[in-house]
Amino acid sequence: MKKSAWIIALGVLVALGLVAGSAIGASVGGKTGSGAYEQRMQDSFGMPLLRGDVWLKMDHDSKIAFIWGMGHVMTIEQELASKHPELKADDFSAKGVEAMSSMSINDVVAKVDSFYQANPDKAEIPVMRVVWDNVIKPNIQTGIAGRPLSK
Repeated sequence: MKKSAWIIALGVLVALGLVAGSAIGASVGGKTGSGAYEQRMQDSFGMPLLRGDVWLKMDHDSKIAFIWGMGHVMTIEQELASKHPELKADDFSAKGVEAMSSMSINDVVAKVDSFYQANPDKAEIPVMRVVWDNVIKPNIQTGIAGRPLSK
């Protein structure tokens, strides 16, 4: 049982690392070449990133489930880091927890909805990018690994 929990946790950490890679590049003002990044994600996991075109067609419960799942991944990573200090990092999960600790899941869904409704021409942007730019980044002092945030 313990071995399978560690395998799942490792998979979650790898997934978060890949998602955070895009946010790290943006947090230091660099361009991540999102097309190449997204292709690496699809190649790695065999699934496309969730984008606005699909998000806008999802019912509210499905959106809640997506954000809830994202929160669980962050919580798992934080819990593992609390038990194993060598895993503690100022990473995407830590920034997500920092930024969203006082927000409800409905607040996050509303911010993502608002972005896509106000920017119908940006439906190709991945939902996690919107979460970083519109939910996490405005509510943190420094970027991932303490790097300065880009404007």
